[in-house]
Amino acid sequence: MRAHSILGLWDGLQNLLTCPVCGNYHKDPITMFSGNTVCQSCYPQECPPAGLNWRIRRIVTLFKEMKPLLEQPQPVPEGWCPKHDEPFTLLCQEDNQRICYVCQYSSLHSKHTLTKLEDPKAREASCEEENEISLPPPGHH
Repeated sequence: MRAHSILGLWDGLQNLLTCPVCGNYHKDPITMFSGNTVCQSCYPQECPPAGLNWRIRRIVTLFKEMKPLLEQPQPVPEGWCPKHDEPFTLLCQEDNQRICYVCQYSSLHSKHTLTKLEDPKAREASCEEENEISLPPPGHH
């Protein structure tokens, strides 16, 4: 999963697990009859009693354990543009730099000569063919 997708999921999950009353992660979450979930200490006393939401409580615990791991910078995969999180598909001849399809529209490359990068597997196959030596059949000089 790409970095921006993970961050989007992260934000959505964080909002879901945050108490709308105190703004902290749910502590002893209670789901009210209205469907909203709040911390037990934030639960309005005048409301009818409701039980603890053990599923949300467990999800909050897991989320807190995951948080430090997800907040660490994620490495950009080889062959991907770190700025746009897209695969490199073009080569800028002037800069001798691999760029993604979004980079080609930037002012940095607007008047440059761009060529499509070959599929890496196709490039490997063509290199192997070039490296093969053709020998004449035995007995022919």
